[in-house]
Amino acid sequence: MKKLALIPGILLTLLGFFQGFRYLVDYNSLTNYGKGYVWGSLFLVATGLVFLYIGLKKNKTNG
Repeated sequence: MKKLALIPGILLTLLGFFQGFRYLVDYNSLTNYGKGYVWGSLFLVATGLVFLYIGLKKNKTNG
């Protein structure tokens, strides 16, 4: 299960980062559509980071 979470996590994080980074520096000059594109890219990065966290966290057992 952890390896299944790592692959989409890496892909979503990289995809969102490279999509939105070029527009992030000119955020104030973007239209509402462009700002939505940046926010969507940030959502992809956040979702990818959640998948990475799930895939990388250590399985802690009580005892």
